[in-house]
Amino acid sequence: MMRKLMILTLMFFLATKFSTLTAQELEAKKYEDPTWVRIVQLKFKPMKMEPAMKIINDYFDKADQNAGIKSPTAYHLVSGNYDMLVIWELEEGIETLNYEMSPDDVRWMTEMGKLTGGMEQTMTKLEEFYSYVDGWETELARAAE
Repeated sequence: MMRKLMILTLMFFLATKFSTLTAQELEAKKYEDPTWVRIVQLKFKPMKMEPAMKIINDYFDKADQNAGIKSPTAYHLVSGNYDMLVIWELEEGIETLNYEMSPDDVRWMTEMGKLTGGMEQTMTKLEEFYSYVDGWETELARAAE
């Protein structure tokens, strides 16, 4: 008896929901100037977080500053499978994803070249950093309105 009552209640709820939906006219709606971010969760190899942070502080952060690029927000995670969470705001929104190399990327790499002594040294520094990384996961998100 109780099961039948639950099923009838659910059916009544669904019927009223759908009748309300069909009574209203549906129309397309676009987000107005949404903020998009790229979220990267990093896991470092054992005992490699400290040298990775040194590269971030000595090179990546300085390249951001010198290039006039907004630095990402970073968090050191104390639980879960990852060690660090880094959030970059996509300055051009979702359009940023249409670049193979964005203008910010070009400015950042140019500044990294100045800091390291050239593009070859920059690539070596990037390879060193990634040698400390055990894995990562990337997500895209839109700020809640």
